[in-house]
Amino acid sequence: MTLVRLPDGCSGLDMANGKRYDASQPGGTVEMTSADARYVNRSWYGQAGVMHGGPQFTVGTRRGRWCRPCRRVWQAWSSQCPRCGEATSLLEET
Repeated sequence: MTLVRLPDGCSGLDMANGKRYDASQPGGTVEMTSADARYVNRSWYGQAGVMHGGPQFTVGTRRGRWCRPCRRVWQAWSSQCPRCGEATSLLEET
């Protein structure tokens, strides 16, 4: 099984073979078979870089930085929001 991250606003995929993959939230991830993930890579979505059906590696930190306008947490080194350009603030630990 392979994890595929969906683009923002997308809540699921209907595959050509009739399978349906639903994410728990729009822009989330779905777990699909390796064959379907390869199909995603060969499709327009994979070729354009919209989705990638394969091993994905992420680098994360325990503490993030909060962007108030976007209501999103970015990496700890993001002093400026990559999306809107506003300054970020330290995320409070709970």
